[in-house]
Amino acid sequence: MAAKDGGAGKPDKPKTIEIEVNGHKVTMPDKDSTGLEIKQAAIAQGVTIQPNFVLQEELANGSSKVIGDNDTVKLNENSSFTAIAPDDNS
Repeated sequence: MAAKDGGAGKPDKPKTIEIEVNGHKVTMPDKDSTGLEIKQAAIAQGVTIQPNFVLQEELANGSSKVIGDNDTVKLNENSSFTAIAPDDNS
């Protein structure tokens, strides 16, 4: 659903969403974000990852999906991500 322009001179309320990256809560400004935006927000909020880390979305069925820097993800309150160093062989 598209955000209303506030009508009647009322400004839109900022809509943020809280997700999890490497076990840390991260507040995102939008429900649609790219992998790079998620990593940048996590770094800005103190999560110890780097922009070149591989981002994986943890799915409800227990599997995970790699999210590229330019891939757009629809976020919700249950969204959880793991970011790992590209040379991590674990």
